Amino acid sequence: MGFQLRCVFLLTILCTLTVGCGKPPMTEVSGVVLLDGKPVSNCKVGFFPDVEIFNPDRHGYGFGLTQDDGKFSILHPQGEIGIWPGKYKVTLVAWVSKDGKIIGPEAKPSEVEGGVYNRFPEEYESPGTTPLFSKVENGKVNFFEYRVVGGNQGDEAR
Repeated sequence: MGFQLRCVFLLTILCTLTVGCGKPPMTEVSGVVLLDGKPVSNCKVGFFPDVEIFNPDRHGYGFGLTQDDGKFSILHPQGEIGIWPGKYKVTLVAWVSKDGKIIGPEAKPSEVEGGVYNRFPEEYESPGTTPLFSKVENGKVNFFEYRVVGGNQGDEAR
């Protein structure tokens, strides 16, 4: 083998090892959200990676919206079904108006006259404060049930 051919061969191997095997496979995630024992519709469920340093090539995040029966499926922001395996912080947000009407997912809470409130306690809104964690595993059924007691009654509308 000539010197140039060996250099190309070694360079190809080095590039392959440096780049790696690409992104991990997507894993389907679904579940149900219950508040005080009842299914919650129109709840935005967020999965955020529980890592110290976020790497978009190795850590995914995703969102789902509950249906009338409280069930949801998570989608990656790029539109793919599921997210990558790993440990996630889970957020729950179900906006309603001060008079208790459900606010659609496309609405901006800051633009709702009279203010809005999250049906869930405030700690569930942010990845930094949520008490909910889930581990998504490849090759397993990733169905999670989130039961929250003591929802917000709208005392602190925003």
